Amino acid sequence: MKKNAILIAFLLVVLASTGCKSKVQKAEKLIKTELSKTLYDFDSYKPIETTVVKTNVNAFNDSACWNKASVLAYAFSKLDEYIEDAEEAKSHMEIWGRPTYYSSTYSDNRWYQYREEFNESVANINITIATINIIAKELKDLIAKLDTTQLAGWEVQHSFRCNTRGGHPEIGHFRYVISKNLKTIILEEDTESKEDKKTRELLENVLNGWTDLEPIEL
Repeated sequence: MKKNAILIAFLLVVLASTGCKSKVQKAEKLIKTELSKTLYDFDSYKPIETTVVKTNVNAFNDSACWNKASVLAYAFSKLDEYIEDAEEAKSHMEIWGRPTYYSSTYSDNRWYQYREEFNESVANINITIATINIIAKELKDLIAKLDTTQLAGWEVQHSFRCNTRGGHPEIGHFRYVISKNLKTIILEEDTESKEDKKTRELLENVLNGWTDLEPIEL
């Protein structure tokens, strides 16, 4: 009886190990196919480590929430551009100086030119701020509707080596959410990417309590 119990326990460990390995192999095969579409030098691709764990639904593995946060990140990148444009125009206005009785027509025209650019940039800033607040509210609504008791699928952490466009070796770290049957990638996150880091940061901000941005007044 004791020998049978030991044998059963051994078989259970082997089966569990085989099942886990099978999940890793399936995930790696799916990821390899996906990376073959995006890596510049796919021939240099070599997997390092892959972990696969079950994950319930949450804001970070729901594709609709992640994509909405990605749109929010893009809106913030445009906001940064418009702020930079406004600061540059304001700097030029200060260089040329406000028109006076003694200033030249040329310098006056330059000041008016940059004032117009400044006003246009501020208008773009406020439009973008309003858009950001709308997107953030939409994201909050999406998060509120999530059923976190449901199984989302599998969260996969995957690291690999590959060569860059310049031929330099680097290590990539990606997070994937894969369907329950391990046949479909639901979302992909490059954990080293500036854009994906911003997406995650903003998603965390909305989860922890978003405060609407205030418009800029001239």
